[in-house]
Amino acid sequence: MARPSVMHQFAVESPLDHLCKPSLIRLQPNLYAAKFDLMKIVPARYIVEQALMSGELKPGGLVVESSSGTFALGLAQTCVALGLKLTLKTGPVEPIVAWRLRHLGAHIDTVESSAGNLREIQEQRFELVRKTLREVPGSFWPRQHDNPQHPQAYHPLAKSIGETIGKVDVLVATIGSGGSLFGFARPLQEANPNLTVVAVDHNLSVIFGPTSEQVYPLCQENYVPLLGMGSDIVFPNVAHQECDEVHWVPVAQMVNTVHELHRSTGLFVGPTSGAALAVANWFAKKHPDRTILTVFPDHGIRYMNTVYNPQWLQERANELERSWSEPVLCSSPTEVARDWTRFQWNRRSYKEVLGYPPVAREPRTVVLSS
Repeated sequence: MARPSVMHQFAVESPLDHLCKPSLIRLQPNLYAAKFDLMKIVPARYIVEQALMSGELKPGGLVVESSSGTFALGLAQTCVALGLKLTLKTGPVEPIVAWRLRHLGAHIDTVESSAGNLREIQEQRFELVRKTLREVPGSFWPRQHDNPQHPQAYHPLAKSIGETIGKVDVLVATIGSGGSLFGFARPLQEANPNLTVVAVDHNLSVIFGPTSEQVYPLCQENYVPLLGMGSDIVFPNVAHQECDEVHWVPVAQMVNTVHELHRSTGLFVGPTSGAALAVANWFAKKHPDRTILTVFPDHGIRYMNTVYNPQWLQERANELERSWSEPVLCSSPTEVARDWTRFQWNRRSYKEVLGYPPVAREPRTVVLSS
């Protein structure tokens, strides 16, 4: 009997190599997606390995960071693989994320605010990190929010993707700490100076200016627990002057987009990916002659109690009936409200657009989704 032909060649990889490598998927003739199971493991690994190489972090040493989500998971996976200890200063953490972090050996210190606001929680978390650094000599703080190595970690991946698919005309990615969007953008812009960089944000975020805060209940409910995007603080790794356009996408649009992606392709991703894909689909349709690249930051498994839970969906069915085929063009980020909205940022600084430097949002209540 003849042997079946060999259809695939497999490379033997370490767990970290495997986890750091996205799949490159062609969704439409002119639309590609870099799909990660957990994107933040890329900078987590890079920053920690650089610290080990420089001697700033010793083998078996302690890593301490302020993170409640995907960067925390990336650090936990990195530290367990490299034989390091990890302490995390967190705000409210989803049960499934907390279980994974502890299962990977991380110690978690959770900060709660009497006022229940994100800014106070974040400030307390940073102070706890500094306290640990003082008490544990040789401990290391990756500083994901302002460490320039965070965006640098994505450069080899972005360069490789660009070499694989050819010139990228439009990059669409969600914004949080700023590392991934601009980490992907810089190498792609070296290959194509005319690259259009599109940031996708939540309509309660202040990263591109204070919005009106007039949002649908689903957006208010899920600003913290559901999303790996948006912020009440503008972090130093956000390079406003490198951004061409900003889109603010309602949660209902994100959820409906990931459901349609799963229904039509079987791809299973989180709502942050849905936000990026909604905008990328619009660009691909509007510009069929341009090559679009978007980024899917994480797998859908984290959202089995929410976005992919039939009961959760049924309880929010009325709001999930809303959909948007086009974004509304606004003249200022302060006009952003309930609907899908876009703004021509045109590679300006925050102060050039808003007239004043970045400011943190006033205290907001933290509500965890069940």
